[in-house]
Amino acid sequence: MSLTQSCSEVDCPLDNVVVMTCGLYDANGSEQNLTDSLTVMAAGTDSILLNGAQNVSSFALPMNYVADVDTLIFKFTEVDGTSYIDTLRVSHTNEAHFESLDCPLSFFHEIKDVVTTHNAIDSVAIVRKQVNYEDVENLKIYLASHIE
Repeated sequence: MSLTQSCSEVDCPLDNVVVMTCGLYDANGSEQNLTDSLTVMAAGTDSILLNGAQNVSSFALPMNYVADVDTLIFKFTEVDGTSYIDTLRVSHTNEAHFESLDCPLSFFHEIKDVVTTHNAIDSVAIVRKQVNYEDVENLKIYLASHIE
């Protein structure tokens, strides 16, 4: 009786998390380390994507692979309790990405457009449209001068 063994070599990515990376900048385009508290929520849900982050100049957010638009609520809270709320709408495509049948399915995205309100956020620039496994900045978020 003979036993046959087979093995498959699976090359699944070690870091297969797909997130949109956002950097914070002041009006002059210099990276800004936020001393205020920042909470980011997905609109229409109770999902908190970033909770009370402080001393950050960048952060990563997941993207919805079912919808073509992510509506995000940014809440900036100053030390004295004053809050500023902005809505950021990110329009994007969703593309299923297969590495192998043995690897989990991922979704890559292409950012098409970004629209924001202007309470704490002055403007947003798309730096890199492709959102995939690469850990690179996708959006530059320019903050109003009264936000630290």
